[in-house]
Amino acid sequence: MTRRTTSVARGFRVGTVAALVVACLVALFGPAAVSAQSGADAGRLVIDRVDARGESTVVEGALVGAEPSGLTATVDGEPVDVASVAALGEQGLANDVIAVIDNSGSLPNAAVQLAKQALEPLMPGQGAVARLGVVTTGGGAEVVVGPTDNASRIRSALQGVEPVGISATWDGVVRAGALLDGTSGATTPTVVLFSASAAAAGEARAANAGSALQRVGARLDAIVLPMGTDGAQLPEIVADVGGTLQVIDSDEEIGTAVRNIADGLEGRFRATLPTTVEPGSVVPLSLEVGELTAEVGFSPGFVRVGADELAPVVAGGSGGIFANELIRWLALLLAVTAAVMLVWAVVSLLVRDRSDLTSRLEVYDESYGAEPEVELGHASNISVPMLQRAVDLTGELADQRGLREKVEIMLERANLPLRAPEAIFFLLAASLVLSLLGLLLTGSLLGAVVALVLAIMLPVAVVNFMIRRRQKEFVGQLPDMLTLLAGTLRAGYSIGQGFESVSGEVADPMGRELRRVVTETRLGRPLEEALEAVAQRMGSDDFSWAVMAIRIQREVGGNLAELLLTVADTMTQRERLRRDVSTLTAEGRISAIIIGLLPPGLGVVMFFMNPEYISELFTPGTGYALIATALVSMAIGFAWMKKTITIEV
Repeated sequence: MTRRTTSVARGFRVGTVAALVVACLVALFGPAAVSAQSGADAGRLVIDRVDARGESTVVEGALVGAEPSGLTATVDGEPVDVASVAALGEQGLANDVIAVIDNSGSLPNAAVQLAKQALEPLMPGQGAVARLGVVTTGGGAEVVVGPTDNASRIRSALQGVEPVGISATWDGVVRAGALLDGTSGATTPTVVLFSASAAAAGEARAANAGSALQRVGARLDAIVLPMGTDGAQLPEIVADVGGTLQVIDSDEEIGTAVRNIADGLEGRFRATLPTTVEPGSVVPLSLEVGELTAEVGFSPGFVRVGADELAPVVAGGSGGIFANELIRWLALLLAVTAAVMLVWAVVSLLVRDRSDLTSRLEVYDESYGAEPEVELGHASNISVPMLQRAVDLTGELADQRGLREKVEIMLERANLPLRAPEAIFFLLAASLVLSLLGLLLTGSLLGAVVALVLAIMLPVAVVNFMIRRRQKEFVGQLPDMLTLLAGTLRAGYSIGQGFESVSGEVADPMGRELRRVVTETRLGRPLEEALEAVAQRMGSDDFSWAVMAIRIQREVGGNLAELLLTVADTMTQRERLRRDVSTLTAEGRISAIIIGLLPPGLGVVMFFMNPEYISELFTPGTGYALIATALVSMAIGFAWMKKTITIEV
């Protein structure tokens, strides 16, 4: 009763601690989430670019419903004077716009005509746009008219735009970026995209489109009809390069959406602030005019563009410990662990604890069954009933697949104190957790698959490494062990006494294996069988030959001590030859390692230096095919080089 009460109390304590941890994390993350959401809904004042590379900080954005001259700024919690504010039409500030129109054949003609008519607010001379160009995506990207300030020319060129072919949306955005290349520093380059169908044609991908816009410093104002369009990739591009994304329900809303874009372009401004903070941190910046407020975070010495890079931070510069992404992930992992502990505490209250004193004494009760529940030699290291049942189920499945015996042999060779079902269960559980973590971190199925493969392969590789290291140590100790055994035989010991004496003198793993031989012979197992079991367990041909020599000598007679010394000398010479071969093939092994690690190493470096460039490999179709081809080629080359430098002695 006392033990059961202690278990229940322990369960309550674990549950209480877990609940407190979860509550603390919710309290820590809750205000941050509310603050971020509030920043996202901050009126019609938007900041989409902060250039803090010079002596002054240049802030660009859009203001609708107020005059830019009334802007006030706060940097790192301290008010600063706005040195100058340039609105549209002042100091040469203007907008160059390229409209990318989806006119694929899957759209009704009415939608295409409405998209053409909706461009009227963007026509040059209307006040918002200095120059306008048009690119269509139906049947491939085509420049209808280049950037021009002639509205009549644009209207004339639009008359020939009709629904045709399959949409090449990303090619159209890339062409638009090329048309905006070379714009002056006083111009705000903008791409206005109308998309209503998936990008099923063209060579470019979403990453190419984002790179093209980033290269020329262009914003993206997208209007999307959710009719199979690439809605998942457009928000990422808009967040990277700045701009807006409007999802409309019907083609009748195209005109209103374009009007909103025109209002934002007409309210473009550029404010210059003095740089009052030192480089090296993310600094909060707030602009206010009337009741409108916009909050972002910028880095002195860098240019930040888009919602992701300009995400608001907590005033004070660092944003607290949770400004670090790694800290946030560790906190999330802690929250998941706390939730698991909470569930464990509840289950501990509901499931009977079979480790109590009454259960232990049941095996001595005459009324209890004749067969004990636990067989000798198969005691488990797990005392939690729920986990024990899961391990037992894993063991049954492993038996059905013939996997249990193989895993037991590996664990025994590596000298790991684990049962095969326990090792398989924890390997599967860790693989599942790491694959889910990979999916959360990368946001792609490929990342989850890579994490799953690594979670399965790395433990197996570590166990194999431990086996090889132990086998190498065993073979290296064999000549000395045979020499000591021969000395004991010359001193008058029997072969059994000799093994018992030597087992206490040599180090592990040889000493451990010999002590096991001595124990087995005391229990009645023949000496030769116990020694053969050691040879099979350690996978040592040299030890098998030594056992064969002992077996032959015991059958035909002779001087066993001299025979063992001869075998030891032969093994010493073979080990010397192995080391000579290893020295001669060292250059080939290092070359294989360097060549094998070079491609993934360069891939990691390129990912950090230019992620947009390397991201092309991680796209379905050609990218996945190239990755698979590269992996297969690397495997073939590595296997070929390994075969070349492997020499059996």
